[in-house]
Amino acid sequence: MYFNKDKQNSVRVTISLLFICLLMLCSFKSFSLGQLGHQVVCQLSFEHLTVNEQHQITNLLQSMPSAHKKLLNKYTRSKQGSAINFAKSCVWADAIKKLDRYKKHDSSHYLNVSRDTSKIANAVCKENCIGQAIITNQQQLAEDTQPWKKLQALMFLGHYLGDIHQPLHVSYANDWGGNKVKLSKKSNTRCTSLHWYWDDCVLAKQNKSFAQWIPFLDAQYNAQKVTTWQPTNVWQWANESYQIATASTFKYCQKSQGVCKRYKRNKVTLPSNYQAQYAPVINQRMVLAAKRLTNLLQSTL
Repeated sequence: MYFNKDKQNSVRVTISLLFICLLMLCSFKSFSLGQLGHQVVCQLSFEHLTVNEQHQITNLLQSMPSAHKKLLNKYTRSKQGSAINFAKSCVWADAIKKLDRYKKHDSSHYLNVSRDTSKIANAVCKENCIGQAIITNQQQLAEDTQPWKKLQALMFLGHYLGDIHQPLHVSYANDWGGNKVKLSKKSNTRCTSLHWYWDDCVLAKQNKSFAQWIPFLDAQYNAQKVTTWQPTNVWQWANESYQIATASTFKYCQKSQGVCKRYKRNKVTLPSNYQAQYAPVINQRMVLAAKRLTNLLQSTL
């Protein structure tokens, strides 16, 4: 069959685009980097639990209904029938977001405060925010006798400990926690929003696989001091994230007369040293999340 040059070029472009898409799908078959952060936190925590505590978690994971195992494997792009370990289970709280019966938990992934908030010193919500969700699920894990309900509490806890240590999960409602803060092309990143950058690119730019992250962060694990688990701890953790997110160098907002104001047109340019400055910060947050999760579970299981 005869093709003119325009048609031949069109076919070449189409084939090239399909090939690129195929490569991208193959490259991310295990999990996205947003999921990677949660799995790293939970795996690092799990490795510092006692053998008995690890067995309790493994036994609880056996109570997961087959429909949820299938959903979780699909969400993490794992082979159907793959085993569910604690690390993978910490992504479950995101995998269920489209299920109507779990919609009530959507706001449990974050904490919104007013723009004139200077410090989170105590409980700022009684329900439907990440701080209270951690307290509630810790109680359920400690007190409930039904394995599936205990497992759900455990999986929520593993996920929420990661979320509360990601600075932009303690932020403002009117920019969707930085999702509306767009990054200019000069920021030199494929992530187009500040929230996406902190969920993904700040980790991706460090070029480490899941297997490499664990020993890398484990070297910092014992250097981090944490207090014995108490419900009041969650507001301290939230405040740590909030102080990081509202620092001038973070590029989330501009402080003026005690108010953290939005940038003009909700767009910022990340400076060339941004990654070098904040990669150690997110790494420390993941280590703290893991160590605090270990501490909480040891006080609860």
